[in-house]
Amino acid sequence: MRLPTYSRVRVLSTRYREHGIEPGMIGYVVEVYADGYEIEISDGSGNTIALCAVQASDVEPAESWEAQVDLREG
Repeated sequence: MRLPTYSRVRVLSTRYREHGIEPGMIGYVVEVYADGYEIEISDGSGNTIALCAVQASDVEPAESWEAQVDLREG
């Protein structure tokens, strides 16, 4: 499944720690590439924490994760 620009995503991988990105962080797709995405992760004030190219397999739509959490809690 190819995610469109501005999709909200959750990071799954530990390979981006040197960029300040931890698994579980939520970000947005700002560019779509053939094999992945450029994502931006911001703090609560909208300041960019990290901007990094990631492989498609290292992120998932945040909505799918949130739906799983809702099912477990509800």
